[in-house]
Parts: sequence; structure tokens; C-alpha cells
Amino acid sequence: MKLLNKYAIYIVIIISLFLSFDCNNKKEQEKYIAKVNNVYLTESELKSILDSNNLQNLTKNEIIRYWVTDELLYQEAVKKGITKQIYYKQLIKNSKRKISGSLLIKEILTSGKLNITENKLENFYFKHKDDFKLFNNATLLNRISFNEEDKAILFRNTVIKSDWDNAVRVFRNDSTVVNNKTGLLLYDYQIQSKLLLRVIKGLNKNEVSLVLHYIANTYTVVQVKEKFRKGITPPFPLIKDKVREMYLAQEQQFIIKNYLDNLRSNNDIEIIN
Repeated sequence: MKLLNKYAIYIVIIISLFLSFDCNNKKEQEKYIAKVNNVYLTESELKSILDSNNLQNLTKNEIIRYWVTDELLYQEAVKKGITKQIYYKQLIKNSKRKISGSLLIKEILTSGKLNITENKLENFYFKHKDDFKLFNNATLLNRISFNEEDKAILFRNTVIKSDWDNAVRVFRNDSTVVNNKTGLLLYDYQIQSKLLLRVIKGLNKNEVSLVLHYIANTYTVVQVKEKFRKGITPPFPLIKDKVREMYLAQEQQFIIKNYLDNLRSNNDIEIIN
């Protein structure tokens, strides 16, 4: 699915470029935000690109720069006769087939409604438990950070006197809290701070750390809830999001397979070896 999303980004940009080649006269009358010679990128076209959910990681300026670069290269390729070459025409033909097929599959997956229930996810989890084994040591922990050391110390003292959940409730609206994660499952390699990793490895179950200062102006307290060794399958509630992701991927594969099988059975196909 990640590959499909990346391909969709490419498709959106390419389609917008194709549209720009055919509407130059209208664009000259419409307000534009970039142009390369007599080819224009209008505000409406840019808005349609920005509105795409697949372009969340691209800024407006990045898209404009990409458009300008692509347009420069395209115009130069036309001058040099690239677009008249047989190889180019074959690539365009193949691209149309690939792009249209990808858009069709995306539409099928988008329109299909999957009734994903808790029971289905749990059954999937128990049926595929080996697929959810940890490939590295991991720790389930609670972590909270403050921008004032005194508040971090006070929070730690509150945890020791009661428990973590109660302390979180006490500091729920405290403006000095900069980060708060409860029930965070992290592989050892995901813990970038060597100090934090060393502290976590030294803590026992339910033990609370001292106030840690490994990031500038940030004071952190952690509590180890559970440690898991490599090869262990964590309980379902801890990895429910991962289970959902894998379940969804499998269901989408089934949808695509069934759709393709139906197409094959309802069309005249002949393969001569």
C-alpha cells in the first residue's frame, strides 16, 4: 500500500502536468503562480494538487519547484525531438495502462467497505501469532516530559505516592507538560538516547526513573511496565494497531484477487506459448 500511495502522488502530479499542456490559452487569462515560457501553473491547479490527501508531506513551494523543473525538462525534450521517438511513445502507452490500472485498483479499495470488528482482529491475531513476534527486544513504558524540572520532580513524587495514572490526571492541564505517552511499546533501537536506554534496561517492572535530562530544556520521567524479549509475541491490546494494519492489508489483497479473478473469467483471454 505504501508503494501504491507513492505511485498515486506521482500520478496526481503527472496528470496536472498533462492538463497544463492543453489549457495554455485559458491559463493566460486566469491568475497563475508560476510559468515556464508560455506554459502556466494556475492557482486552481495548484489547489487541486494540494487538496490531495496523498500530498501531505509536500509543501506548496516544493510542488511549485517540482512543476517548474518538470516543465523545463519537458519543453527541452520537445525541442530535442524526444517526444517523437518510438521509445517515448511506447513508454507513454505503457504508462497510461499502468496509471489507469492503479487508479482503478485504488478506487476499488476506497469504495469497498470492510467491517473490521474487535472480534475479527482478535481472531486474526491468534491465527497469525507467529507473524507478530518481536524481531528485537522491546519495552512497554510510560513516559512524560516537562519543560520545568520542579514539575517533573513533583510528578515523580506523585507517582510514587499513588500511581502513574493518578499522577497523569493531576497534571492533565499543566502547561509545562511537553510530551505524554502511556503504554508506549518501543524496540530498543527506537530509543535514540543512550542514557534513556541504559536507564530503562536498569529499571524493574513498574519502577519509576529519576528525572532525566537528556534533551535541552526537557525533563523526563519514565516507568517500565513490561519488558519483552526478541521472539515473544506481545498481548493483543498492545499491538492492536499493527494487527489492524496487517488485517487490512490481507483483506485488500483478497479484494484485488477476487476482482482480477472475476475479470479473467468474464473476458476473452488467450495466451499463445
